[in-house]
Amino acid sequence: MNNIDVSISYGFGPDNRYKLSNTPESIQLAIYKYSIYESMRDEMISEIHTGNINVNAVHLPLDTLKTEPSKIMVMIEDLMAETNCKKYVIHPNKNIERFVDHFIPFSPKDTILCIENFQWKRKKVFRSPLQTIEFIHYLRHSYGYENVYNKLRLCFDTSHAEDIWFDYKIMSHLLNYIDVIHLSNRKGKSQHMPFNSDGCDLNLVGFIKELISRYKWYGDIVLEYMPEYHHRLVPNAQYIKKLINERSIKKDRK
Repeated sequence: MNNIDVSISYGFGPDNRYKLSNTPESIQLAIYKYSIYESMRDEMISEIHTGNINVNAVHLPLDTLKTEPSKIMVMIEDLMAETNCKKYVIHPNKNIERFVDHFIPFSPKDTILCIENFQWKRKKVFRSPLQTIEFIHYLRHSYGYENVYNKLRLCFDTSHAEDIWFDYKIMSHLLNYIDVIHLSNRKGKSQHMPFNSDGCDLNLVGFIKELISRYKWYGDIVLEYMPEYHHRLVPNAQYIKKLINERSIKKDRK
Protein backbone atom coordinates (compact mmCIF):
# COMPACT_ATOMS: atom_id res chain seq x y z
CA MET A 1 0.00 0.00 0.00
CA ASN A 2 1.37 3.41 -0.94
CA ASN A 3 1.35 5.89 1.91
CA ILE A 4 3.22 8.71 3.62
CA ASP A 5 5.26 7.86 6.73
CA VAL A 6 6.16 10.58 9.24
CA SER A 7 9.34 10.50 11.32
CA ILE A 8 11.52 12.85 13.33
CA SER A 9 15.26 13.27 12.98
CA TYR A 10 17.09 11.63 15.87
CA GLY A 11 20.81 12.14 16.28
CA PHE A 12 23.11 9.79 18.15
CA GLY A 13 26.40 10.47 19.86
CA PRO A 14 28.06 12.08 22.89
CA ASP A 15 28.10 15.47 21.18
CA ASN A 16 24.51 15.02 20.08
CA ARG A 17 22.63 18.24 19.40
CA TYR A 18 19.49 16.30 18.45
CA LYS A 19 19.31 14.03 21.50
CA LEU A 20 15.71 13.39 22.52
CA SER A 21 14.42 12.09 25.83
CA ASN A 22 11.37 10.45 24.26
CA THR A 23 11.95 8.66 20.98
CA PRO A 24 8.82 8.24 18.86
CA GLU A 25 7.93 5.13 16.93
CA SER A 26 9.69 6.17 13.70
CA ILE A 27 12.91 8.12 13.20
CA GLN A 28 15.49 9.29 10.74
CA LEU A 29 18.73 8.14 12.36
CA ALA A 30 21.20 11.01 11.99
CA ILE A 31 24.85 10.02 12.39
CA TYR A 32 26.78 13.26 12.21
CA LYS A 33 30.30 11.83 12.19
CA TYR A 34 31.62 8.51 10.98
CA SER A 35 33.63 8.24 14.20
CA ILE A 36 30.32 8.13 16.13
CA TYR A 37 29.31 5.02 14.23
CA GLU A 38 32.73 3.44 14.84
CA SER A 39 32.82 4.16 18.57
CA MET A 40 29.15 3.84 19.52
CA ARG A 41 27.76 1.34 17.02
CA ASP A 42 26.78 -1.33 19.58
CA GLU A 43 25.12 1.17 21.93
CA MET A 44 23.22 2.76 19.06
CA ILE A 45 21.90 -0.56 17.71
CA SER A 46 20.99 -1.72 21.21
CA GLU A 47 18.96 1.44 21.84
CA ILE A 48 17.09 1.00 18.56
CA HIS A 49 16.29 -2.65 19.25
CA THR A 50 15.35 -2.08 22.89
CA GLY A 51 12.97 0.72 21.95
CA ASN A 52 11.55 -1.27 19.02
CA ILE A 53 12.14 1.82 16.90
CA ASN A 54 11.40 2.00 13.17
CA VAL A 55 14.25 3.61 11.24
CA ASN A 56 12.68 4.97 8.05
CA ALA A 57 15.81 6.81 6.88
CA VAL A 58 19.45 7.26 7.84
CA HIS A 59 21.22 10.60 7.44
CA LEU A 60 24.76 9.58 6.52
CA PRO A 61 27.62 11.26 8.40
CA LEU A 62 28.52 14.76 7.25
CA ASP A 63 32.07 13.52 6.67
CA THR A 64 30.92 10.60 4.47
CA LEU A 65 32.52 12.05 1.34
CA LYS A 66 35.83 12.45 3.19
CA THR A 67 35.75 8.82 4.30
CA GLU A 68 36.81 5.78 2.30
CA PRO A 69 33.69 4.67 0.34
CA SER A 70 34.21 1.00 1.25
CA LYS A 71 33.88 1.89 4.96
CA ILE A 72 30.60 3.68 4.32
CA MET A 73 29.33 0.65 2.34
CA VAL A 74 30.10 -1.60 5.32
CA MET A 75 28.24 0.80 7.60
CA ILE A 76 25.21 0.86 5.27
CA GLU A 77 25.18 -2.94 5.03
CA ASP A 78 25.32 -3.16 8.82
CA LEU A 79 22.55 -0.61 9.39
CA MET A 80 20.31 -2.22 6.81
CA ALA A 81 20.81 -5.64 8.40
CA GLU A 82 20.06 -4.30 11.89
CA THR A 83 17.24 -1.85 11.11
CA ASN A 84 15.96 -2.83 7.64
CA CYS A 85 16.36 0.83 6.62
CA LYS A 86 16.56 1.26 2.86
CA LYS A 87 16.88 5.06 2.48
CA TYR A 88 20.19 6.92 3.06
CA VAL A 89 20.39 10.72 2.84
CA ILE A 90 23.59 12.45 1.76
CA HIS A 91 24.70 16.05 1.13
CA PRO A 92 25.94 16.97 -2.39
CA ASN A 93 29.44 17.95 -1.32
CA LYS A 94 32.81 17.45 -3.01
CA ASN A 95 33.38 13.83 -4.13
CA ILE A 96 29.65 13.06 -4.36
CA GLU A 97 30.10 11.73 -7.92
CA ARG A 98 32.86 9.35 -6.80
CA PHE A 99 30.70 8.09 -3.96
CA VAL A 100 27.69 7.51 -6.24
CA ASP A 101 29.91 5.52 -8.64
CA HIS A 102 30.76 3.27 -5.69
CA PHE A 103 27.26 3.16 -4.22
CA ILE A 104 25.31 2.05 -7.31
CA PRO A 105 27.20 -1.21 -8.00
CA PHE A 106 28.29 -2.10 -4.45
CA SER A 107 25.45 -1.08 -2.10
CA PRO A 108 23.03 -3.72 -0.77
CA LYS A 109 20.01 -4.60 -2.87
CA ASP A 110 17.01 -2.25 -2.42
CA THR A 111 19.04 0.51 -0.74
CA ILE A 112 18.40 4.03 -2.02
CA LEU A 113 20.73 7.05 -1.87
CA CYS A 114 18.77 10.30 -1.50
CA ILE A 115 20.73 13.44 -2.40
CA GLU A 116 19.60 16.47 -0.42
CA ASN A 117 18.99 19.91 -1.96
CA PHE A 118 20.57 23.16 -0.79
CA GLN A 119 20.15 26.79 -1.73
CA TRP A 120 21.90 27.81 -4.94
CA LYS A 121 24.09 30.29 -3.05
CA ARG A 122 25.61 27.47 -0.96
CA LYS A 123 27.51 26.37 -4.11
CA LYS A 124 27.22 22.63 -3.52
CA VAL A 125 28.26 20.24 -6.31
CA PHE A 126 24.60 20.01 -7.30
CA ARG A 127 23.25 23.51 -6.74
CA SER A 128 19.60 22.70 -7.43
CA PRO A 129 17.25 19.69 -7.47
CA LEU A 130 17.21 19.82 -11.27
CA GLN A 131 20.99 19.44 -11.41
CA THR A 132 20.67 16.28 -9.32
CA ILE A 133 18.00 14.95 -11.69
CA GLU A 134 20.23 15.74 -14.68
CA PHE A 135 23.04 13.79 -13.00
CA ILE A 136 20.73 10.78 -12.55
CA HIS A 137 19.82 10.82 -16.25
CA TYR A 138 23.49 11.26 -17.19
CA LEU A 139 24.44 8.12 -15.27
CA ARG A 140 21.67 6.15 -16.95
CA HIS A 141 22.50 7.16 -20.51
CA SER A 142 26.28 7.57 -20.31
CA TYR A 143 27.19 4.65 -18.06
CA GLY A 144 24.25 2.33 -18.70
CA TYR A 145 23.27 1.97 -15.04
CA GLU A 146 19.98 0.16 -15.58
CA ASN A 147 18.88 0.53 -11.95
CA VAL A 148 19.93 4.15 -11.36
CA TYR A 149 16.34 5.42 -11.18
CA ASN A 150 15.73 3.06 -8.24
CA LYS A 151 19.10 3.53 -6.53
CA LEU A 152 19.51 7.32 -6.75
CA ARG A 153 16.71 9.65 -5.62
CA LEU A 154 16.20 13.09 -4.06
CA CYS A 155 15.72 14.27 -0.51
CA PHE A 156 13.83 17.56 -0.70
CA ASP A 157 14.52 19.87 2.25
CA THR A 158 11.80 22.51 2.37
CA SER A 159 13.79 25.01 4.43
CA HIS A 160 16.69 24.80 1.95
CA ALA A 161 14.45 25.33 -1.07
CA GLU A 162 13.91 28.63 -2.84
CA ASP A 163 10.28 29.61 -3.52
CA ILE A 164 10.46 28.67 -7.21
CA TRP A 165 10.64 24.95 -6.40
CA PHE A 166 7.13 25.07 -4.89
CA ASP A 167 5.61 26.12 -8.22
CA TYR A 168 2.98 23.48 -9.11
CA LYS A 169 4.46 22.41 -12.46
CA ILE A 170 8.02 22.31 -11.12
CA MET A 171 7.04 20.45 -7.95
CA SER A 172 5.00 17.94 -9.98
CA HIS A 173 8.20 17.11 -11.88
CA LEU A 174 10.45 16.99 -8.79
CA LEU A 175 8.16 14.66 -6.85
CA ASN A 176 8.74 11.96 -9.46
CA TYR A 177 12.28 11.73 -8.06
CA ILE A 178 11.73 12.53 -4.36
CA ASP A 179 11.64 9.71 -1.80
CA VAL A 180 12.29 11.74 1.38
CA ILE A 181 11.08 15.20 2.39
CA HIS A 182 12.87 17.03 5.22
CA LEU A 183 10.08 19.20 6.54
CA SER A 184 10.74 22.44 8.37
CA ASN A 185 10.05 26.11 7.81
CA ARG A 186 12.27 29.13 7.33
CA LYS A 187 12.13 32.84 8.04
CA GLY A 188 14.71 35.05 6.41
CA LYS A 189 18.09 33.44 7.13
CA SER A 190 16.72 31.17 9.86
CA GLN A 191 16.08 27.58 8.81
CA HIS A 192 14.73 24.35 10.32
CA MET A 193 11.96 26.04 12.25
CA PRO A 194 8.70 24.20 13.14
CA PHE A 195 6.74 23.59 9.96
CA ASN A 196 3.62 25.45 11.17
CA SER A 197 5.30 28.40 12.92
CA ASP A 198 3.54 31.75 12.60
CA GLY A 199 5.12 34.35 10.36
CA CYS A 200 7.37 31.98 8.45
CA ASP A 201 7.99 32.05 4.72
CA LEU A 202 6.36 28.76 3.67
CA ASN A 203 2.78 27.47 3.86
CA LEU A 204 3.71 23.90 4.70
CA VAL A 205 0.29 22.91 6.04
CA GLY A 206 -1.04 23.59 2.55
CA PHE A 207 1.94 21.77 1.03
CA ILE A 208 1.22 18.62 3.06
CA LYS A 209 -2.43 18.67 2.02
CA GLU A 210 -1.42 19.03 -1.63
CA LEU A 211 1.00 16.10 -1.40
CA ILE A 212 -2.05 13.86 -1.01
CA SER A 213 -4.91 15.57 -2.80
CA ARG A 214 -3.08 17.27 -5.67
CA TYR A 215 0.26 15.54 -6.21
CA LYS A 216 -0.73 12.07 -4.93
CA TRP A 217 2.82 11.58 -3.66
CA TYR A 218 3.94 8.99 -1.17
CA GLY A 219 7.23 8.52 0.67
CA ASP A 220 8.86 9.61 3.93
CA ILE A 221 8.41 12.96 5.67
CA VAL A 222 11.08 13.72 8.29
CA LEU A 223 10.76 16.63 10.70
CA GLU A 224 14.20 18.21 11.09
CA TYR A 225 14.33 21.13 13.56
CA MET A 226 16.99 23.22 15.25
CA PRO A 227 17.64 22.25 18.89
CA GLU A 228 15.57 25.07 20.38
CA TYR A 229 12.49 23.61 18.70
CA HIS A 230 12.98 19.94 19.59
CA HIS A 231 10.14 20.04 22.10
CA ARG A 232 7.79 20.51 19.14
CA LEU A 233 9.00 17.54 17.09
CA VAL A 234 6.78 14.83 18.59
CA PRO A 235 3.54 16.86 18.77
CA ASN A 236 4.16 18.19 15.27
CA ALA A 237 4.69 14.66 13.94
CA GLN A 238 1.43 13.56 15.56
CA TYR A 239 -0.38 16.54 14.05
CA ILE A 240 0.95 15.79 10.57
CA LYS A 241 -0.13 12.15 10.84
CA LYS A 242 -3.62 13.31 11.75
CA LEU A 243 -3.61 15.81 8.87
CA ILE A 244 -2.53 13.12 6.39
CA ASN A 245 -5.16 10.71 7.66
CA GLU A 246 -7.91 13.30 7.31
CA ARG A 247 -6.88 14.18 3.76
CA SER A 248 -6.62 10.51 2.80
CA ILE A 249 -10.17 9.84 4.06
CA LYS A 250 -11.51 12.82 2.08
CA LYS A 251 -9.69 11.61 -1.05
CA ASP A 252 -11.09 8.09 -0.69
CA ARG A 253 -14.63 9.44 -0.37
CA LYS A 254 -14.43 11.27 -3.70
